[in-house]
Amino acid sequence: MSSLTTRTTLVLTLFLTAFIIQAQPQKVVLDEVVAVVGDQIVLKSDIESQMSGFNFPTDRAKWEGQCEILKSSIYQRLLLNQSYIDSLKVGPDEINSEINRRMEYFISQIGSPEALEKYYEKSIAEIKDEMRDPIKEMILIRRMKDEVIGNYSISPAEVKKFFNNIPKDSLPYFNTQVEVAQLLMFAKPTEEEHAKAKAKVQEYRDRIINGTKFETMAILYSEDDGTAVKGGDLGMRSKFEYVPEFSAAAMKLKKDSISGIVKTKYGYHLLKMVDRKGEKIHVKHILIKPKVTVDAKLDIQKKLNEIAAQIGKDTFTFASAAFKYSEDEQTKNNGGLLVDANNGSSKIPIDQIDASLFFVIDTMEVGNMAGPLVTTYPDGRIAYRLILFKSKTAPHLANLKDDYPEIKELADNNKKQEILMVWIEKKMKETYITIHEPYNGCEPLKDYVDKSEKD
Repeated sequence: MSSLTTRTTLVLTLFLTAFIIQAQPQKVVLDEVVAVVGDQIVLKSDIESQMSGFNFPTDRAKWEGQCEILKSSIYQRLLLNQSYIDSLKVGPDEINSEINRRMEYFISQIGSPEALEKYYEKSIAEIKDEMRDPIKEMILIRRMKDEVIGNYSISPAEVKKFFNNIPKDSLPYFNTQVEVAQLLMFAKPTEEEHAKAKAKVQEYRDRIINGTKFETMAILYSEDDGTAVKGGDLGMRSKFEYVPEFSAAAMKLKKDSISGIVKTKYGYHLLKMVDRKGEKIHVKHILIKPKVTVDAKLDIQKKLNEIAAQIGKDTFTFASAAFKYSEDEQTKNNGGLLVDANNGSSKIPIDQIDASLFFVIDTMEVGNMAGPLVTTYPDGRIAYRLILFKSKTAPHLANLKDDYPEIKELADNNKKQEILMVWIEKKMKETYITIHEPYNGCEPLKDYVDKSEKD
């Protein structure tokens, strides 16, 4: 975004983005310890996975990049080590919520759960399992970081001072940015379609009870494309990974027993218990989804058109309508505004807007609405939405008048980083640290290598 690409900025960028990188499913599998920080270790895989996110032009630049990445990894392990010393806790619900949020984002970026599985050559369940420990560590690191920084809040005077201290040739440059709000509603199956789906599951259950193999029925009829080909096998997973209705039904089953009909937001399920170890369950399932009829789709479009007409007559604003009617929990409480997944800002670079949405707003005037537009929600449900093209900002150098929220965020992050680095420098002197070859030759780590060798 700017030309502030000094070594310090690289460390800051690595440190802030490593939370996201380490919690993504990785293909690299390496098990060499390169550093020890208190009771925590840094693996070579930590370095390799983060190196894949950068393109270094020379071998020297690559080596310096590895050193900076190792330094940021050591900082993370320092925070993680302290989080255990301070007995910070993170619950399974919080971990699962974060996993599901990230999975929805990954799926939305790659297109479908099947595409994600194909890319990583692993099932969704396996990907989630691999994310569990890194996500837990990420939350603990983030919590420890918040403990260190405290309730600091930057003042307008500090924001102005920060901005005035940025060299003119290093001012951030913002490409075209847009603000887009949505009011989204799902097209829902009718009661008749629910009854049909439920009847199918009951029929399949009867056939299984009478001797047909569960796996055969799953292959033939299950509408969970990711597991049908595997006989409905979901693998060994924590019960917390499932929606409550699913896990509650599974936990009541004995080995090789078959459940009754289980209803969740995804449809109607039939479960077979394979094995259970504490709070981990290995089940197979058959899923039948109630169909969304043409009439149901037309009904939801009609309702959205009625809401759009009320907005047009100033009966209520788009934001209040989104709060009242939208069924997208991620946007309804902030006026329907879509946000940049990287920083949470409502101003999204135009090149990061979903292609289907881009071609809609490309022909719109700011302030206008469009829709109802059909879309597929990350979990596969069919939805329709109204779109409000709220604002468009032309490419420009940063200035306080137009970009105060973004500059405030930069200034706030910079000050918090200063507070954090003071704590880190202090803790580095108090904590046992060992760095193995060849990384003990890293210039940014020289002081810590010397310390560890003296110890």
